[in-house]
Amino acid sequence: MRINPTTSGSGVSTLEKKSPGRVVQIIGPVLDVAFPPGKMPNIYNALVVQGQDSVGQPINVACEV
Repeated sequence: MRINPTTSGSGVSTLEKKSPGRVVQIIGPVLDVAFPPGKMPNIYNALVVQGQDSVGQPINVACEV
């Protein structure tokens, strides 16, 4: 799975600068995501989780920071 933070603004805007992260663990509704040093997104931005399910269908989920 890839994680990309989006910038906040009016509605959901496109990502100006990608900082891919990695989902470390999921506990209930909480995601633990690791980012490279200095690449953590700002608070109140969104993370977009992209991946595929077990039958190959694309998954795109927006998460709060």
